[in-house]
Amino acid sequence: MLILAWLLPPFIALLGAAGLCTVAIRFAPGLRFVDRPGSEAHKLHGRTIPYGGGPAMAMAVIAALLCSLVLPLPEAGAGLPWAVLAGAIALVAIGMVDDVRPLPAKLKLAVQMLICAAAVTLADLPVDFLRHYHPILAWLAAFGWLLLMTNAYNLLDHADGLSGSVALVGCAALAGGAMLGGDPAASRMWLSLAAALAGFLLLNRPPARIYMGDAGSLAIGFLIGCGTLSTTFWPSDQSGSALALLSPVLICAIPLFDTGAVIVKRLRRGKPLMRGDRNHISHRLTRLGVGPKASLGAVIALQVGLASSSFQLRNADPISAIVALAQAAAICVALVLLETSRDHG
Repeated sequence: MLILAWLLPPFIALLGAAGLCTVAIRFAPGLRFVDRPGSEAHKLHGRTIPYGGGPAMAMAVIAALLCSLVLPLPEAGAGLPWAVLAGAIALVAIGMVDDVRPLPAKLKLAVQMLICAAAVTLADLPVDFLRHYHPILAWLAAFGWLLLMTNAYNLLDHADGLSGSVALVGCAALAGGAMLGGDPAASRMWLSLAAALAGFLLLNRPPARIYMGDAGSLAIGFLIGCGTLSTTFWPSDQSGSALALLSPVLICAIPLFDTGAVIVKRLRRGKPLMRGDRNHISHRLTRLGVGPKASLGAVIALQVGLASSSFQLRNADPISAIVALAQAAAICVALVLLETSRDHG
């Protein structure tokens, strides 16, 4: 029964996401729930692609969570608070509206801020190590991080399979972190979300047959942001380095790197920060002559390497932790040098 409790929810999420995405591919065009070529500056696809991946994954994960209620784990821990799940559902709804008819950027940001503020408050997610020193700063840091993650995964959703694959790696890392932190319920939830992403990616890998849209990318970024705030990466009552607190940065390294690079380029050229362009990581690799599948594989490999370093930090001594962070920084520096050597986009 214990094996069934662990395997059935992710299995339901995997099959549910793949099946519902197949249904969306069939019916979304008739409902005009599609992404048309040239609809936004950062998009490269040359044909109309159905939306629906976001709602499909949401329903698949909800089914997996309902199954988890029927098959509880012994000493499972708290899992994710209801406020987090409610915030994710709200973002799926807002994203669907935006996918049908794009909302003003400022309005969409204001709604995200409201949802993130509610999640940090109601789910008690202030940055833990700051809580005892400066409660307001702890709240603001958590709010800023959550808002950043919500948008970083959304900005990364500009190439076939990219945001979903990077998010899958992040969910796998969070599942491992939750298990090490003594919260099997949260670990199973992250495995279910990873399975839903895998089901979606079966139909989103290059050339994509379906997109997740803002309905998927906003909610996934929000959930991963909440996960990095709620997972214990530095058990201070055990041996290890406080540098383990930087684990969320490694788990979300590629979305952070891409968002940072895009912001820097827009600031240098005096372009509006909230207007799309073709300076994201996949665009830059394309200009270097890297094909879509090779580009996707390279980014996934980089994210796996960076996220893996987060586990090295957990129980590492300070010197080992510094070495792990130096390795991660070297990977990012190498990527910057490769991109900027020939990319003048």
